[in-house]
Amino acid sequence: MASPQHLVPTRRDVVRGLAALPALGLTRTRTFAAEPLTLWGIPATPSALFVRAVASERLQQAVPGIRFQLWKSTDQMRAGIASGQFRLFATSTYAAANFFNRGAGTPMLNVVTWGVLYVMARDPAIRSVADLAGRSILLSNKNEAPDLLFRLVLRWAGLDPDRDVRCEYVGSPGEAVPLFLAGRSDVAVLHEPAATTALLRGQQEGKPVYRVLDIAELYGRHTGRGPRIPQVGLAVSTELLNSQPEITAAVQAACAEASSWIAAHPREAAELAAPALGLPAEVIAASLPHVRLDVVPARQARDDIEAYFKNLMELDPGVVGGRLPDAAFYAG
Repeated sequence: MASPQHLVPTRRDVVRGLAALPALGLTRTRTFAAEPLTLWGIPATPSALFVRAVASERLQQAVPGIRFQLWKSTDQMRAGIASGQFRLFATSTYAAANFFNRGAGTPMLNVVTWGVLYVMARDPAIRSVADLAGRSILLSNKNEAPDLLFRLVLRWAGLDPDRDVRCEYVGSPGEAVPLFLAGRSDVAVLHEPAATTALLRGQQEGKPVYRVLDIAELYGRHTGRGPRIPQVGLAVSTELLNSQPEITAAVQAACAEASSWIAAHPREAAELAAPALGLPAEVIAASLPHVRLDVVPARQARDDIEAYFKNLMELDPGVVGGRLPDAAFYAG
């Protein structure tokens, strides 16, 4: 059963990538008018929505030849942004903001998923954040948004992340799953579909795993905004946004239609997405209920996005490039 690796570019990738642009010999003056538009997706459950959107007759008529393709590494993403090849791509909102604030021209078109982070444990007696005191916690992507979110949740519950729990870090969710199942830690904080992968592998291996805490629910309880963290959506190049607004409007409509279709046909959606995502259909189907698909234009989601960024910036302003992005970041 496949495991996801890095799902979004990290802040380190953003900074390193933008600094490397002159060495790459790439500029964003190149155009791709003769090529079909590609919607670049992340190798994770939310991309099932993009697979369906691109496959729809409505979008194919509006944008002939549009295709879906996964981006598979942060090197590929930053080179694609630099060259102008990545004109429409899925990413985390905070990574897009970091790119945008550093001059890369990557406004958000929409937010499509509102909570993908879970606390997984082998002990079902863990029912609250307070129950994590004294536990060893396995996490990935240190000092990035998921790590910062978990630290905020601990602080809001009165726990010191550096003293009251033992945090152990690995590079990616894909690395965390086998280590967690092997007994490396009491608890793991995992994105979808890694959380679902851990559950299914645990069942196969006779090692029960439980989804004990939902970070989005804990976030919403504290902020009063409900269980909604604007985590992943589509970013768009300013060139495409400004020169062909009819295309971005068609993509937006297709994403909304795909969200409704997936809610009514989760098994079919998983079967459709599995070859494109390189994930088993059973993992996608079991994961879909836990990614909170809801397509909201970025302009409409601005209050939620800014609240999210402000919370992250309490611990590290650099996570979004040192400041809130301005109004031009919010498209759609």
